[in-house]
Amino acid sequence: MSWFRDNIEELEPYVPGFQPKESGFIKLNTNENPYPPSPRVMQVIREISPDSPRLYPDPRSDRLRDKIASTYGFQRENVIVGNGSDELLAIALRCFAGEGDRVVFPAPSYSLFEVLTRIQGAEVVEIPLNNDFSLPEAFFSARGVIKLLASPNSPTGTVYPKETVRRLTEESEGIVVADEAYVDFADDNCLSLVKEYPNLLVTRTFSKSFGLAGLRIGYAFAQGNIIAGMMKVKDSYNLNALSADAAMAALEDMSYFREKVALIKSERASLKKELEALEFFVLPSGANFLFCRPPEGTAEVIYRALLDRKILIRYFDTPRLRDYLRISIGAREEMVTLINSLKEIIK
Repeated sequence: MSWFRDNIEELEPYVPGFQPKESGFIKLNTNENPYPPSPRVMQVIREISPDSPRLYPDPRSDRLRDKIASTYGFQRENVIVGNGSDELLAIALRCFAGEGDRVVFPAPSYSLFEVLTRIQGAEVVEIPLNNDFSLPEAFFSARGVIKLLASPNSPTGTVYPKETVRRLTEESEGIVVADEAYVDFADDNCLSLVKEYPNLLVTRTFSKSFGLAGLRIGYAFAQGNIIAGMMKVKDSYNLNALSADAAMAALEDMSYFREKVALIKSERASLKKELEALEFFVLPSGANFLFCRPPEGTAEVIYRALLDRKILIRYFDTPRLRDYLRISIGAREEMVTLINSLKEIIK
């Protein structure tokens, strides 16, 4: 006997990348930043006030919302923050998708999209990407209360240009959610479109480019009525005080942020060249990872051989993706170890 709703009983949960319990691994499987947060962030953590854990945080995180708004050229009423951008995606689904409503997203893409849709009891409408992982025409014309688009996409790293998102927003009858979790590593984004279109929501995170994955801080931009509605649905105190203070400190040290983003982009370019020299096919990426196809039939073999060497990358055991690997960009010494290991395995 089960007391769960049928859709929850049947739900296949989201499966994060493997998190090892023992030390000594090179983790290139969950797209974490290989560099520590800004020294200003670490100072905030070291100097936490004794009252901070004892008292409830600001339920609306207004100081952080103001800081985000001023950093990116918006007003407070255009910003909502949460426990990672995953929570903001969940809030969006709770706000806009009900039982039987159509939720549209491309495939392959962020697998959490499907999980959040099924939790709502909404209808999953997956539109297969083209062979080159570009968006098909069917995605623009599909009907739905929400369209979800990750740009850069995960796991492919594909960036969908601002004008593509503009067209999607103009041609969609419902809300368009642009998940820009990796966008700081790309050369294009759609944030400015928020001021033009009342049906666009853009989600971002401090996890990747700011190196704060462990503190779970997400933020999103939309026009004021969308943010006000999402505020009704969020949990009462959905962002803890320490995370809010750490995010503030990160935004006060943008030079450090730009330096580390530039390093990751440089390592991404170097790794692409080295993989191609090993006869990997590597997709263009605007993220802090590369999506690549090794010589025919070797993806799982390479994944397991690297695992034996305590190097974690991501392998997707699905029909369309099982020939591909996703590799997070690490620090230089990690990339050297990876390439040397790949040379040994392939040899």
